[in-house]
Amino acid sequence: MAGDGKQQSFECFFVNSDEDEDTNSKTFEGFDAGTGTGSIDEDHAAAADDDNDKEEEDEKPPSFYSRQWPQSYKQTTDSYTISASPAFGILRHRLSYGHSFSEIAKDEAAAKASFLSKQSYDVEKNGSTSILVSWSEKASLHEQLLGVGEPPIARGCSLFQTIFNGVNVMAGVGLLSTPVTIKESGWCSLAILFLFAVICFYTGFLMKECFESREGIITYPDIGEAAFGKYGRLLISIILYAELYSYCVEFIILEGDNLTSLFPLPGFGWAGLKLDSVHFYGIITAMVVLPTVLLRDLQVISYLSAGGVVATLVIIVCLVLLSTVDGVGLSNSGQLVRWNGIPFAIGVYGFCFSGHAVFPNIYQSMADKKQFTKALSVCFILCFLMYGGVAVIGYLMFGPSTLSQITLNMPANSVVSKVAVWTTFFLIPLFYHLFASLISCTYALLMNPLARSIEELIPSTISSSCWFYALLRLVLVASTVCIAFVLPFFGLVMALIGSFLSILVAVIMPALCFLKIAGKNATRTQMIISSTIVAVGIVSAGFGTYSSLSKLANER
Repeated sequence: MAGDGKQQSFECFFVNSDEDEDTNSKTFEGFDAGTGTGSIDEDHAAAADDDNDKEEEDEKPPSFYSRQWPQSYKQTTDSYTISASPAFGILRHRLSYGHSFSEIAKDEAAAKASFLSKQSYDVEKNGSTSILVSWSEKASLHEQLLGVGEPPIARGCSLFQTIFNGVNVMAGVGLLSTPVTIKESGWCSLAILFLFAVICFYTGFLMKECFESREGIITYPDIGEAAFGKYGRLLISIILYAELYSYCVEFIILEGDNLTSLFPLPGFGWAGLKLDSVHFYGIITAMVVLPTVLLRDLQVISYLSAGGVVATLVIIVCLVLLSTVDGVGLSNSGQLVRWNGIPFAIGVYGFCFSGHAVFPNIYQSMADKKQFTKALSVCFILCFLMYGGVAVIGYLMFGPSTLSQITLNMPANSVVSKVAVWTTFFLIPLFYHLFASLISCTYALLMNPLARSIEELIPSTISSSCWFYALLRLVLVASTVCIAFVLPFFGLVMALIGSFLSILVAVIMPALCFLKIAGKNATRTQMIISSTIVAVGIVSAGFGTYSSLSKLANER
């Protein structure tokens, strides 16, 4: 039957060499009896293409997988993006966004392996076993993975959600100190702001290149290990956790200063200690955040990670209203450049653009990772405009009297000022105790990765106990309060963090790791730019760290 000869078979068989007749019949499937021609040449061409594909696969570097400490980093930092938020998960059918896109891919691969293990058998050398795998069965596999009869589920964040995540990560308390950089270093500090925006954008792009260089690189510590082995992973992990811990210290300083401006108290004795209002409110803040730090499942409060963008917008609106409605005005001017303040500006702006610790999570959570560069560019443009706008408006309003936190300059009797100050507290109503109806959860999201990483280093018989879980977090919270009391200088501490830790995280290490991982595959332009960035980062970190430490020593 000539017509039947053209029909293609959609079933593939694995057969033994002694079944020659069956093999020949399968080889000539697709042969046209009417014309005497067949698809033998096409089969040879397809086989050649398969061989080329196999050679290309052999040339690819092996997949990356690490068992080194820390293993909990990605899971604990996923809560910084909206992909982990229960509120956004509701918008995506029944798929929980508590799992990142990479984790979904791993689960799917595991499901495939499990499914195939039930349907396939090993072909013995001298046996006669054959296996049939039809396309209909492959389709049923797809249905099992997605859910039979359910509509397709969109997996991963859209471009807009990715931009929101990026802005939310970078738009934080650094915004409050941008006006004082103009006071300390002059209007040329805006050029430094632009320079760091460009550099940090490019290093974010280099991190993307590192992710795509080898399958399995999904976190910042993974990049460090892929570049410099286990010691590279250890170094980067320590820097990342130190940066998160320092943010918690800044949080205590921030709340002590802002609550004192709202409700000033005279010095008094408490529990045998003499306290002023700053120290008192620092202790109260620690007591308020402690219940959230003790939570085991932080997905309950992970939607608060979206509060950074909202808080930033509120601060900007309050500044605009103060300069117009409340009549503060924009009448101040300043110097073009103050050289002794340049290191301070470097530290603050390094702090502002350091979102690289969470960039891997944002990249892995995307539905279309090809749009990461576009999303990253929009994020940095928006953040540059927000930081620059607040810096200019804030300094024009308060001039030489600008303080380390712009909210402290706002008139105490202004309703707009009170809204701005309370916004810095990132509050959410949670009734844990009668004395606290409003507590901050940002602190808990920052402290959790460090606590989990320490638990990994402790034997499971100890770390799994409730008393160790609570004691560890209590000690960590108490230590941040103690450091905040020793160094109660918000602007200088921010400059120190930015100069040392943030520049390492956002400038130096991404470029170094890229040069090591890419090696000869990096273009000449990439090598020159990356090497220049490393040099600029080292010089900036050196000057900024020395300047911040010197000023802190003088303040003490």
